[in-house]
Amino acid sequence: MNAVVQPLTVSVTEVWAQLWLSSSDCMRIRDLLVDENLVKPSSIIPKMHLTVYHCRRPMPGLTPLDEGAHVVIPTAGTRFMVLAPGGENPRPELEPRRCKVGIRIQRTNTARAQILDYRERLLSHETLNVLGGRPPSNMTRNAFGARSFQPHIALVRPGSRIERDLTKTGAVFRAKIDHLTLDRFTIDIVRKDRNGNRIGGQ
Repeated sequence: MNAVVQPLTVSVTEVWAQLWLSSSDCMRIRDLLVDENLVKPSSIIPKMHLTVYHCRRPMPGLTPLDEGAHVVIPTAGTRFMVLAPGGENPRPELEPRRCKVGIRIQRTNTARAQILDYRERLLSHETLNVLGGRPPSNMTRNAFGARSFQPHIALVRPGSRIERDLTKTGAVFRAKIDHLTLDRFTIDIVRKDRNGNRIGGQ
């Protein structure tokens, strides 16, 4: 007798709120990194974005969204970093070429207030039931995932061959590109089965 195969059941609902870099700026960054021979071309992330909020819980009253945005980020207020705990500063155990690397938006950046406005739209949906006893998120702290919220945009994946001294790469980047524009804001509600496969949004 054949065994009965049980259907996969939903195990996780994830919420992603993201500001997306304009396609023209994604291309400008790609061209710069390739033309200056700063990274391996295949390591460049094609659709660059800034995640303002993420959690692995359904949030009451929240619905998917896709709307235009206009957030201009002066690159003078950005710094390259390894996207790992403690990656803001050089550490011997963090080899940039083996990690994801991006730019962080510094506290003094004039775009930061607008970015936090988008984040604030999600915080009201953090009910006591969603939090499950955790302290709520605020403008600098996350209830879920990484403890601190630090706005950043990932640019390259691990295996990029980027130079260990990111200050040099950052200096070239800021000299060639003076601002970046985030032109789209999305809220995506993702349902996954128990194997981690996406089964749609709602």
